[in-house]
Amino acid sequence: MNSYKKLLTRYKENTILGNINGTLSWDFEVIMPKKGTQQRAEQLAMLSGIIHKRSTDPKIGTLINDIQSDKNFDDMSALEKRNVELIKRDYDKYAKIPVEFAQELTKHGAIATASWKKAKTKSDYSIFKKDLAKMIDLKKKQAHYFDSDKDPYDVMLDNNEFGFSKKVYDKIFEEAKAGLVPIIKAIADSPNQPDDSLILRHCPTDIQRKVMFDIAKLVHYDLEGGRIDEAVHPFTSGYYDDVRITVKYYPEDFTPAFYAALHETGHGIYEQNYPPEFKYQPVGQSSSSAMHEGQARFIENIIGRSDEFWEFYLPRFKELTGKTFADVELKPFIHAINKVSPTKIRIRADPVTYSMHIILRYEIEKDIFADKITVDEIPSVWNSKMKDYLGVDIENDAEGCLQDTHWAWQYFGYFPTYALGSYYNAQFLTKMAQDIPNWRDEIRAGKIVTIHNWLNTNIRNKGGLQDPLDMVKDITGKEFSAKYFIENTKDKYSKLYGL
Repeated sequence: MNSYKKLLTRYKENTILGNINGTLSWDFEVIMPKKGTQQRAEQLAMLSGIIHKRSTDPKIGTLINDIQSDKNFDDMSALEKRNVELIKRDYDKYAKIPVEFAQELTKHGAIATASWKKAKTKSDYSIFKKDLAKMIDLKKKQAHYFDSDKDPYDVMLDNNEFGFSKKVYDKIFEEAKAGLVPIIKAIADSPNQPDDSLILRHCPTDIQRKVMFDIAKLVHYDLEGGRIDEAVHPFTSGYYDDVRITVKYYPEDFTPAFYAALHETGHGIYEQNYPPEFKYQPVGQSSSSAMHEGQARFIENIIGRSDEFWEFYLPRFKELTGKTFADVELKPFIHAINKVSPTKIRIRADPVTYSMHIILRYEIEKDIFADKITVDEIPSVWNSKMKDYLGVDIENDAEGCLQDTHWAWQYFGYFPTYALGSYYNAQFLTKMAQDIPNWRDEIRAGKIVTIHNWLNTNIRNKGGLQDPLDMVKDITGKEFSAKYFIENTKDKYSKLYGL
């Protein structure tokens, strides 16, 4: 069908422009000179305007209509119809956005990110507050453009995870809280606590860097098509053969960089393992944000925090780090790696308390979009919730509401996908354990390839062929539920803490 070929040609061109935009954004975060912010903001704004105009060209709408009304439409393959569906889904939303607004939003994202970095460095929320207020206003306007009849935060949630809303997340998070709070309390009350000194040891950045590259190769991150660099906040950027991840090193604690590397390589591996024939098509992307986060957290937590991983990797880790960890023994070290303790910083949170960090952010975002709290109130609300949910006192803005870059990046409605990804994982793990009964033995032997292939076959290789909830049911044969995460968490940590 000629109209279909024309539609995919346009999509490919816009994807390439988007890749260029992504590379500029990566450079902005990693190696761009500090003085370049305004200049880069203008570059990104101009490019986003070009992309927006091309993506919302009325000719695309005409092509979509021609395809769907063609007498041969029913003869198209499921993949071809999915491509049309995904293009239409985005076109119907973004065609409502004026190009000037799209440019303003992108430009302000660069400016807000620069002010966030400065504010975080100085631990001064007032530096970021004005730019945050403008970003919130812009995102509310964007939500109104997308669907003026719908709750603006529901619009943001659905934009990040198709089919999700406050009603859906409220139910999921209530189930999660009900299951996690008793586990967290029982762990806190347990006399069987790990020894932090097994982890909190001086490990120079250059040594940590060697470890990061080693584990990246171990979990099948293709370094010929990927990079590992350093940034203020870990992130992944890229597509197919050019994927870039970043970490942040802390010499007195190797674990933030170690688990950030595993997390981000999980993202990177997803990008590197879409089917080659899907490239430059809508199906050549992840099923959803949460599915992407789930794949990252699968590598980070299910593999990287498992007993079996450290049974295999600890000798190698000791060799790479010299005398620093030479005296540690396996079981106490594994317990320390899996320590459950409320922390101020989300990206350093253990898998058990992590959901509370996400629920906190979700509730704040929900209230921001409902105009129940003001920008001025965000730090105090944040600090209060941290005390209520995790029992920790926030001493400064950098360890409080300035710790994440997402709001500067305009990622409102994205945080819930982090927790959702972990919940997807638990359900996938149940199925994987049925298909690979000896999966733990495989990890113990350092053979990540069996699990890597299972994830490729069931998730990564499917790209965007299915929406997330359909994919969960297709893989596991059951409707999605957070109960699997609660059950797995209780089982693992009861053994660790003797509950």
